[in-house]
Amino acid sequence: MKSLKTIICTVILINSIQIYSQDTLSIKFKFYKQQQKSLLLLSSWSAVNLIASPIFSNNLYSAKTSTDYFHQMNFNWNLINAGIVTASHILVHKDNKKPWNLDLISEKKKKAEKSILINMGLDLIYVISGFALNQTAKPNKDNFEINKGYGSSLMIQGGYLFLYDAIFLHRLKKIDAKPKFD
Repeated sequence: MKSLKTIICTVILINSIQIYSQDTLSIKFKFYKQQQKSLLLLSSWSAVNLIASPIFSNNLYSAKTSTDYFHQMNFNWNLINAGIVTASHILVHKDNKKPWNLDLISEKKKKAEKSILINMGLDLIYVISGFALNQTAKPNKDNFEINKGYGSSLMIQGGYLFLYDAIFLHRLKKIDAKPKFD
């Protein structure tokens, strides 16, 4: 009878450890999966802008109209975005392969959330700067076309990035970085 209790306790303990391990793996998987999905969304945004801007601009490289300046800014902005997102894809992929534990994942999640909040502040600055450029643009002035075009682009790019960051932050916060047994 005593050995039966020992066997039952051992089976329960092994099952508990197995469930705990599966739960912690699930947390790691969700964290990295969310980062990859978000980076894919930003990559797509950059690609669309890099393809569309030359198509919709009459003269991307020697802009004269506010539409040309708008697409010029979108194109240049997304060259930088594409570089950042490419480096981020590589870093997330490498980081996912490194040894980990729950404390490390929890710490990475907190850092990511803090970084996203800072980015959201910068995104608002981009939108406000674009609005200010548009408001300072005066017809019949030398800088009217560039201010209108760049201002509109800053508002669109900043607005998209704010929305992107808000969605990413919301999805990260939904990941519970603690297993159910804690």
